[in-house]
Amino acid sequence: MDDTSLSGQLHGKYAVDIDGTIRGYVEDVDVEIKNGEIYFHLEMYKHSRVHNVGFIERNRYGPKLKLTLTPKDIVAVGQDCIIIGFGRIPDLKDIERFKLVMAENEGLKKRTKECQEELDAAMNKLEQKEEKLLELQDKLRALKRKEEEFDLVKDELARQKGELQAAREYIKVMEKIDQKVSQLILSIEGQEE
Repeated sequence: MDDTSLSGQLHGKYAVDIDGTIRGYVEDVDVEIKNGEIYFHLEMYKHSRVHNVGFIERNRYGPKLKLTLTPKDIVAVGQDCIIIGFGRIPDLKDIERFKLVMAENEGLKKRTKECQEELDAAMNKLEQKEEKLLELQDKLRALKRKEEEFDLVKDELARQKGELQAAREYIKVMEKIDQKVSQLILSIEGQEE
């Protein structure tokens, strides 16, 4: 769109801010190109009444206003008005880029949520494994205690077995002595007769 066609579209319309404030009615548009930038100098009247035939009541103009705009300041040009954003509405390329960033952000949010769910599931599994490990460690400690007790009982049994063996040997010795004493008594009694 060249500057003359846009300037022609701006003439004879109300200039309205993006927030809805009516700036005025555009009576005249001058176009200026400075340092590669296009500027639209609008001459407006604060108040005016436009009839269906396009006739303007000159006695209702009110004060004359001047406003300079660049193409970036103009959001849209409609049949009856010009919507002015003064840079508060980004360029369409910026909006498209913003939409892409938003879509990417939504994708990242979704992926983050999935990762969080995976992490929660992994943490639950880890907690279950940790509980199982603690249970197994308790069982292992109990088995070690039983093994220690078994070793003590085995040592005690070996000691008692040794004592029992010694007692048997002692009994055998005593039995031999008893036999010898009995034989000796018998031989003494036999000599007395």
